[in-house]
Amino acid sequence: MAEYDILPVSGLPYIAAALAVIALGALLLRGVRRRRVFILLLSASVGFLWWWGHYTVHIEPCEALAGQTAEVTAVVTDYPQEGDGYIKLEVRITDGAPRERAVLYLYSGELPELVPGDVIQTEIKITSALIRGGERTRTYTAQNQNLLGYIKGDVTMTGRSDLAWLYFPSVLCQQVKTLCGEIFPADTAPFMTALLTGDTTELKNDGGHYTAMRLSGVLHIVAVSGMHLFILTAFCQTVLGRSRRASILCILVIVLFTLMAGCRPSIVRAAVMQTMLLLAPIFGRENDPPTSLSAALLLLLLINPAAVAGVGLQLSFACVAGLLLLNPRLTAWCRGHLPMKNRLIRATAESLACTISATAFALPLSAWYFGTVPLFSPAANLLTVLAVEICFGAGYVLCIIGAVLPGLAALLGWLLSWLARWCLLVYETIAAVPFACLYTTDNRAAMWLLGVYGLVILWYILRRRGIYIRFGIPASLCVIGLCAVLLTGDASLWQRGAMLTALDVGQGESVALTDETAAVLIDCGGSGMDNAGDVAADHLLSRGRSRVDVLILTHLHEDHTNGVEELLYRMTVSYLIYPADAEDGDDTLTDILTLAESQGTQIVALTSACTAQVGDMTLTMYLPQAGSDENERGIVVLAEAGSGSALIMGDAGEDAELAMLEQGAVPDVDVLVVGHHGSKTASNPLFLRAAQAETAVISVGYNSYDLPAEEILDRLSAYCPAVLRTDEAGSVTIAMTEEDENG
Repeated sequence: MAEYDILPVSGLPYIAAALAVIALGALLLRGVRRRRVFILLLSASVGFLWWWGHYTVHIEPCEALAGQTAEVTAVVTDYPQEGDGYIKLEVRITDGAPRERAVLYLYSGELPELVPGDVIQTEIKITSALIRGGERTRTYTAQNQNLLGYIKGDVTMTGRSDLAWLYFPSVLCQQVKTLCGEIFPADTAPFMTALLTGDTTELKNDGGHYTAMRLSGVLHIVAVSGMHLFILTAFCQTVLGRSRRASILCILVIVLFTLMAGCRPSIVRAAVMQTMLLLAPIFGRENDPPTSLSAALLLLLLINPAAVAGVGLQLSFACVAGLLLLNPRLTAWCRGHLPMKNRLIRATAESLACTISATAFALPLSAWYFGTVPLFSPAANLLTVLAVEICFGAGYVLCIIGAVLPGLAALLGWLLSWLARWCLLVYETIAAVPFACLYTTDNRAAMWLLGVYGLVILWYILRRRGIYIRFGIPASLCVIGLCAVLLTGDASLWQRGAMLTALDVGQGESVALTDETAAVLIDCGGSGMDNAGDVAADHLLSRGRSRVDVLILTHLHEDHTNGVEELLYRMTVSYLIYPADAEDGDDTLTDILTLAESQGTQIVALTSACTAQVGDMTLTMYLPQAGSDENERGIVVLAEAGSGSALIMGDAGEDAELAMLEQGAVPDVDVLVVGHHGSKTASNPLFLRAAQAETAVISVGYNSYDLPAEEILDRLSAYCPAVLRTDEAGSVTIAMTEEDENG
């Protein structure tokens, strides 16, 4: 975590002491300012000291063990989750390592049947909390999971914890997920599961629905938060009434739901605020939303100061701050300018005001973290908010019924699914609209967003000073700016020359080649926090590309292909090329080709080396055929554009490299995308000497194989002036032609 801290952790006690001294000096001030400044500075001092103590006690011991192996005993805290090529297991270490919550990855082998509360013993390798790893480490630390590692040995279950009953909420959550799969049809079960539990694992694999929700700006619907608790509380009060006893029962339901949802910061914030709202009348006190919000933040940061770095907490509090500060003003404006006596107009106006208020403060954070600005988010929310509320409330009722009368629950679930289908249809339709989303990786879109907020702030300041300007003027300027960004979205208007980008997809590979008129993608797979297909699509769409002219799959290993289906859902792919003799033991190719053909993509099974002209780029595809291993029989791509060239090796190893040398197929190149993620099996010295690359790029992420190997890094440094890694630099973009370098 230390690399993410703006202030050095070791210096925090001194900063805290300095602030405390200044706070004492503030007592010399006069009037109400003395108390305000004193409280502010003293609170900051305590906060810095608390963070230093938490880091020293919890995080630093884990970082000190980075790279070491340990035999540990641990209690399983959640059900194992299967990912692309790995199993994730959340545990609490009890012996053999710091007694912390930990996230362990198993990349090979199997786990026994585990449920929360089981005690296990295994050997783990602890990884450094300082690795970049696609933001994975920072995300887990923000969730109070301070130890990260992977399982090296067999996992043995030794019994049950004496406190296994504490994990009842996790078991209940798993039961809800199981019931959702039984009650609802296959096309809506992933959406309903995500809506009721916040688990989006199945939704992400559900035909592009997750991506459609992200592009239409409604992912908050399945990030269990205040909306869900509001609906749950309203349902409880409808059934139980509004007495003191009913309020206490509502609080108990809120606590159970919060535990079941995994105590995410967003749900804890909502739970604290909703609980204070229910407690206020019990004790004869008036509820104060700002105080409730501050109390929720204090509680979260007392438990885990690192939670402040979590995007979930930041977005949740930003939304509520917007609702508290803006919603009353927008609602008052609507009442003064719209015919609010009409129920439909009133409901629409109030819903729109609420959506805009919640979005206003959260949008900059969303743009910063996710790189997207959904333009039709208010419309998507407005069209589905009622259906979502019904699906959430009725969904839990059906789960209760399903535990007793599964047949009746399945029938009612079929009926409720039509509302879920309506929501998904709206999200897919909006996501498919041209320019439904702006991408802030495009500097023009980022500047437009900054301009919008700048104009609004300026307009507000002028009004406060008595200078009245109609809001239509800054609004019109914002619309004009947006039109300018959209109309110049065609890359041919601004890109000059060819560019190569090795995308940051975690442990995997996806390389994008673009020029003024064409886009090529070589492989599309990885283990990053985001699906590789989303990463590739976002990259290309942000550069005005709506089509991939050629998609080349060097081979079929999942770390090179597991994002292809998502890419096909999001973008038009004209041609898909793969090696004709590629192994397809797990039907990866079958699934990809079936979807590609349904999307109108032309399929090419490559049987021998060939050359293709794509835009101004010349692609030469080699098939070394250097052995029985699939890595050695994959496609190697030479891309040439103007005076620049790049060689993309995929997972080709030394056998393929030597075969290419024998065939005279290793030209001098400017850029070498290193084979097999920097593995010892690739980058033969003879091959590197022949390639004479100016820049070597390694596509690599968090992994259990110790990639890239140290000896390969040393070897590359000896032959290549520059060595870049996606796990350190993020996505690496290199200009391939002189025009880009000069321009």
